[in-house]
Amino acid sequence: MLFTPRFQPLRALKPLIVATGSVITGYAYYQQQNFIHSEDKSTVQVHPSVDPFPRFINSPLSTVNELVGYGIREVSFLKFQVYALGLYVAKEDTPLIKQILDSKFLESIYETDLRATHEENLKCALGNPEISNVLARNLITSGVKFSARICAVRNTDLSHLRDGFIRTIMNNPTYKEMMNSDDESLGERITNGLDELRNCFNANKMNAKKNSLLFMEMTKSQGIKITVQVAKGDSRADPIVIGEVKEPLIAELLFESYLGAKKPLIRSVQETSVNYILELF
Repeated sequence: MLFTPRFQPLRALKPLIVATGSVITGYAYYQQQNFIHSEDKSTVQVHPSVDPFPRFINSPLSTVNELVGYGIREVSFLKFQVYALGLYVAKEDTPLIKQILDSKFLESIYETDLRATHEENLKCALGNPEISNVLARNLITSGVKFSARICAVRNTDLSHLRDGFIRTIMNNPTYKEMMNSDDESLGERITNGLDELRNCFNANKMNAKKNSLLFMEMTKSQGIKITVQVAKGDSRADPIVIGEVKEPLIAELLFESYLGAKKPLIRSVQETSVNYILELF
């Protein structure tokens, strides 16, 4: 079942087509010059100080995942780099992306250009701050399972990563809408879900040295399974599952922050994800 926004009618989101697509594409092209693809396209070097991100991963995830988007998380005006992030999607769910983002659904929420192809209209919609977040939520709530693979580019610990995830969720514009909704149960669910997230990290005190990995994997029930793989010298320790957040709204808010064009956490992750989606059509 496709997701319908909770706070305003879909038709109210229909904008006139502007040159959003060309702007997004141009900026994404510039950003991607910092990322180095291997000759066989099997890996992407996202940050020079850590291992490349593989195009496909399975372990420690539950199924084969394909790299969708990637970028570097920077904080403060000093551009302090914290980690490299790869956004992945379960390979078995890629046909579902095409099904959800078909032309009929897009036309129901977006004033498409009849002279343009579906791909061109979709590019504009995915670059539109309002529409792209609606599309992202539809993907997330309709069964498409995403995962985030986070690689520390400097020594840190799980408490810093925990606080970062919570800030990301709370900075999502949809978070504020849900917390201020007349439906008080939404706010209660989010508050309880954030407590679940905190508890997963608080129960596992460990350092995350440079090149350590943390996986945030969406489950079939739209929870988040959290797995850590700590760097040890030139290798990594066996993966450890530190917990699972079962509240679906936490996964929805977190992954919308990666995929949506309205206040994305990492701009290049959102833009490279758009390119991946467009290549499916």
